[in-house]
Amino acid sequence: MRSFSDPDTHFAIVRSETPVTEDGYKVGEPKRLECEECGAGVLLTEEPTPGIDELQHQPTCSQRFVKSRWWQTTADGE
Repeated sequence: MRSFSDPDTHFAIVRSETPVTEDGYKVGEPKRLECEECGAGVLLTEEPTPGIDELQHQPTCSQRFVKSRWWQTTADGE
């Protein structure tokens, strides 16, 4: 299974481009984690978010089954 840290996977941290009054994030502050292939993403919040292991990729996305090493050894083994 591939990890998000493998060199052949492509994810991005998208930064806010608007003032905090518009989206709650300062200009330039990390706002969203996204798959660069299909656009699946999650907002980055102070509360823990599902993160890369739970992104809802498109069915045809080649990164659909990319998981963190932690998920591969811990969550997958439950």
